[in-house]
Amino acid sequence: MELKDDFLVWEIISRLPLKLAVQCKVLNKNIKGLISDPAFFQTWFQRQENPSTQLIYRVKAGNDTTLHKVTLHPIPITQIEMIFSYDNEILASCNGLILFDFGLVTKYCVFNPLTGEHQLIPYPLPTTYRLNKMGFAVDYPNSDQYKLVTISELVENSNLFHNFHLLSSERPGLWREIQLRTDSFISFSGNPPVYWCGSLYWLRCDGSVVAFDTRREEAILINRPAFIDQYDFSYGNISTGRNIWLGRAQGVLTLVCIFRRFIVLATYDNARSSWTVTHTLDNFISRPDDGFVTGFPVWIDSKQVSFLKHIPTTRLHDLYEYDTEINGYRQGEAWDTVDSPMYCFHPTLASVHQTPFENVEAADLLYIAAQLNYIRGFIIEGITREEESSSEEE
Repeated sequence: MELKDDFLVWEIISRLPLKLAVQCKVLNKNIKGLISDPAFFQTWFQRQENPSTQLIYRVKAGNDTTLHKVTLHPIPITQIEMIFSYDNEILASCNGLILFDFGLVTKYCVFNPLTGEHQLIPYPLPTTYRLNKMGFAVDYPNSDQYKLVTISELVENSNLFHNFHLLSSERPGLWREIQLRTDSFISFSGNPPVYWCGSLYWLRCDGSVVAFDTRREEAILINRPAFIDQYDFSYGNISTGRNIWLGRAQGVLTLVCIFRRFIVLATYDNARSSWTVTHTLDNFISRPDDGFVTGFPVWIDSKQVSFLKHIPTTRLHDLYEYDTEINGYRQGEAWDTVDSPMYCFHPTLASVHQTPFENVEAADLLYIAAQLNYIRGFIIEGITREEESSSEEE
């Protein structure tokens, strides 16, 4: 069959669910090129009332490791889980691509669950980088490029540096080094790096931020916000436990600080290089007796930051979502078996660069292919590993 009316084909396919639109690539080369064009995804996204939004995360409990998915759209919210290999780690999710670490084969893997494309990337040398310092920047739909960036500490002749290792998708075997001089080393929080407006942001425990511009390949230090000291002095000490987070909410870089009496939200102005407090709320996620934080933020790109608060003596967490009518947070339904960090995932047609699998054993390639097949079925189709095994047996 030959389809000649490109406009009509565009109109039909751009209204299909994305996973069905991807399947139309097999019709002919022209349609495959049409769907692969970033302009197609932009048109498709504009025509969707409720594009699929998911949160994916890993939970370790004793010797058991599970992969979890919370589907937020379409409504109602659903939660599923499947058995997950203990050596596999989710490092980041950005614009439809997920970055995994396959520890057994010492390789990173960039994966698009929708298209099934993946790329294996060797560790930088030496292989001593903490996983929560790995940044992942995907430029889609502006381009098909993506970059991996690690950050570590370096001391040379009594000089202190933040040492970045940078890898670009078009040259997956080459890690390059870039350095930023600093006056002191301050521990990084457990917060995963955040990609926003072409830069990666690493939050430090004192509230300062190390930013790396992935286009210019330059790094800067964003000082600790002045409001932290003001609130700490005026409204009680900052809470104990994990008390500061960085993420992206409503398309803006957002800082969350938990004080004994208040939760403070602030947004970053890139042009002015400054923070602005947008909300000061009563603290609803710390224990009243000792101020210990019992919850954490949930970052969903298009929404104001939400929170999950642990319900004592249970595995459940109450969800608190921002309500514009009351200009505050309202308690919603309880979620079962959650953990931080959670990674927001939206299916896209972002391309993954295809490169030869160098220095990888055949058995390792088969292992990786099997793992990715399980992950793809779980994220895109909602098939758990147990269901797939049962189907195969039948």
